[in-house]
Amino acid sequence: MLAADDLRAATLFSRLSDREIDALIPIVREQTLAKGTPLFHEGEPMDRLYLVISGWVTLFRDTNTGQRVVIRVFGPGETLAEAALFLDSAFPASGEVAEDARLVSIDRAAFERLLAASPRVATGMIASLAMHLRALTVEVEQLKTRTATERIAAFLLTCCPNGRKARSTFELPYDKSLIAQRLGMQPESLSRNLAKLGCHGISIDRNRVTIDDPKVLENALGSGTLGRLSSG
Repeated sequence: MLAADDLRAATLFSRLSDREIDALIPIVREQTLAKGTPLFHEGEPMDRLYLVISGWVTLFRDTNTGQRVVIRVFGPGETLAEAALFLDSAFPASGEVAEDARLVSIDRAAFERLLAASPRVATGMIASLAMHLRALTVEVEQLKTRTATERIAAFLLTCCPNGRKARSTFELPYDKSLIAQRLGMQPESLSRNLAKLGCHGISIDRNRVTIDDPKVLENALGSGTLGRLSSG
């Protein structure tokens, strides 16, 4: 059952009062969707925004040659397509559930009424869009300036559940093929470079990763040591 905290976890709605959150719950649509379920397709009318409660959603485009280009992967607390509601045009990319996900969505008309009733939603929307822009800027910078091994290490560090302060063991959040696409490399390159990180205290058993000392890995990433390990 959808709770107020589920909505307040999103930057878009974090500034709303308890009364505003309570008024929002009845007008959103909650869904539990399986991996691989499409949310929307490139070219379709943009008519609603989405909030990820749990699981993962990928935003992508397919090229004329059949290659899938991952633009962004959205996780719990993140919203997507909010800006699209104001463009009055078609979705510029497609959205798909990357791992079983629980989502809520709100249609254009309901969101416009919410904006008119609460300026705090507009403030939250600006903050949310700023976070999207920052995340995209970081990803583009990494693709341009970091080697494959460095990009993998940076990604694994973001997955550490304990703030990088101690030995970490965790499951990869989604398929290795999607991780490779997100990091701008082929799956075989991901596997090769993951193996090379063993000398920096990283071990992998299928989708389970252990980092002996995240701080050591972080320091190696900052010093440029990992760049010399990269291939592909």
